[in-house]
Amino acid sequence: MSSRWKMPILCAALGCGLLLSLPARGADEGLQVQMLKQMFRQPQPEWPGVLKENAGLIDDSFFERIDQRIRWSAEANQVEDAVRFSLVGDFACEAIGREGAYRMGLVEAFHKAGNDEVAQGLIDNILITNPNNALAHFYRGGYRRDMNETGGAIEDYNWCIEHNFQTANCYYFLGTISVVMDKQPEARKYFEKCLAIDPNHVQALRDIGYLAPPAGGGKENIFSDIPVQGPPNMKAIRKVEAKYHDQYFNKAEAAFRAGKFSEAEMSYEDAINAEANHADDWIYLAALHYRLGKLDLGLRELRQGLTLEPKRVDAWRYVGCCYERQFDRTQAPNDLKWAKEAYKKALDLQPGDPVASMALERLGSKKAAAPKAADS
Repeated sequence: MSSRWKMPILCAALGCGLLLSLPARGADEGLQVQMLKQMFRQPQPEWPGVLKENAGLIDDSFFERIDQRIRWSAEANQVEDAVRFSLVGDFACEAIGREGAYRMGLVEAFHKAGNDEVAQGLIDNILITNPNNALAHFYRGGYRRDMNETGGAIEDYNWCIEHNFQTANCYYFLGTISVVMDKQPEARKYFEKCLAIDPNHVQALRDIGYLAPPAGGGKENIFSDIPVQGPPNMKAIRKVEAKYHDQYFNKAEAAFRAGKFSEAEMSYEDAINAEANHADDWIYLAALHYRLGKLDLGLRELRQGLTLEPKRVDAWRYVGCCYERQFDRTQAPNDLKWAKEAYKKALDLQPGDPVASMALERLGSKKAAAPKAADS
């Protein structure tokens, strides 16, 4: 393992996951060092036995030195050394009947530092020696989900649910997996289970709104024939970070004003991938797609934006515009009907709105094509 980590992030994160003890000098440091040298000469599976045989040398001073050694390894960018001593720390805890979290502390630190390869290796190591570590199962489920290892992710999340660990989040992630697998009824059930446990779960509240209405429920409406549009899911191509959401959005706006539409489209998608719960991102991307004539995409994105903010007048105007332009192409009665409905919603929200008023007046002169006579 030679990957470099982001040092300031890692060192800051270590304090959250490692066992820190107050200095309590007891056992002889020289004997402790001698024990470790003897242990390192043995295969790793023998380490727990060596530590148990020398449990009398394991005290607070031992754990303090383990902490110091891991921190020194972090500062020196010695990944393998830090991992090795985190393993020693956990085995030493086990030897004296104490709960250890050294490796899990490193997992969280590596994850925050962006070194997921090392973090995943540690998780696998933890589950070999401690197959009932719930947090390790939860983390592994996340990594498997990100790598599209769907079966493994489902297995880990169900394991956590059975052991009553992070149940709301596990149901939510099972729901997102079902969405990717195009199993919307199943996704709805998972999101509902999540919300039954945590009624304020932000992501589940947001994502359940993206789903199509339950079968047989709800009458025909403006978006009846518009598929659900989730985040663009460009992560495999462009890596984004939530903390840079505003920069992505501002970059998109600047590119749009400059007429650089491809760049604007890409940056709006980055903003949505960073944080998918901003109505502006969806609505402005829809406006761009309307301008480019991509009406199917625009309507999907407007559906998402209005799910987040149902009273957006500008969004309802664009829905009307999309259907009106679509009607000009298709002469389909439903396109004309939904264009009128959308402009009326804009007027309901903002009486006297000039854009919607003029649009409705314009639509009054448009007629849908007569249905074709059946062949005799």
